[in-house]
Amino acid sequence: MMSPSFHVFTMSLALCVAAGCQNKGPAPKEGSSAAPQVGTSETSGAHPGAAQDPHAGMALTGDPHAGMDPSQVPGGAAATSGQPDASGMIDLGAVAIKVPAKWSAQAPKSAMRRAQLSAPGSAGDAELIVYFFGPQGAGTAQENLDRWIGQFSNPDGSAVSDAKQTSSKASGMDITRLEVAGQYAGGMSPTGQQQAGQANQRMIAAIVNSQGGPYYFKFLGPSATVAENSAAFDGLISSIVASP
Repeated sequence: MMSPSFHVFTMSLALCVAAGCQNKGPAPKEGSSAAPQVGTSETSGAHPGAAQDPHAGMALTGDPHAGMDPSQVPGGAAATSGQPDASGMIDLGAVAIKVPAKWSAQAPKSAMRRAQLSAPGSAGDAELIVYFFGPQGAGTAQENLDRWIGQFSNPDGSAVSDAKQTSSKASGMDITRLEVAGQYAGGMSPTGQQQAGQANQRMIAAIVNSQGGPYYFKFLGPSATVAENSAAFDGLISSIVASP
């Protein structure tokens, strides 16, 4: 005859087996589900909420706003077509700029890019891209300037020490201008990999603080071409006005 304790053990085992059949694994802890991570940037550096610089290069890889409705871009104002009107002005949202003579406008590749312009020169074309990330911007001006400088090096691999930084105003807006040259290693390949450094490159960049938020202008390309178009770039920045 089976003892009472054996009956108790048998019943307990049956209950455990039944419960195990219904158990689908440990219940997830509250708030532990991993939400999809928004792409951090077009390339590397200070994007809001990320440790990478959206302006670090000209590749589109990882753009969280690629293909978005322009009205959904942080900051509210819808992106425009990036094309000049009859007077040569391009409406960027909170501000407008005049396209220099001989420069051509291209359709922006993402909603973060408010304009893309190509400038011809003796060493090949250079490209200007205007970025806008909403009123909050993408880090302080100096943080971005330091990152951009850090993307350049001398031929021997040492850090550049002759970057030129100036401040000015246009239409009442504060403008910080940077010019730096050398071997550029801030670009990204279509697969998101860091590109090998490119020799004899130059960047003229400007951060324009408008009432709608900061705009980031990056003019990058062969050193000779960018230098030849330096006055045209400054004229573009001087032309900036608040949009109606």
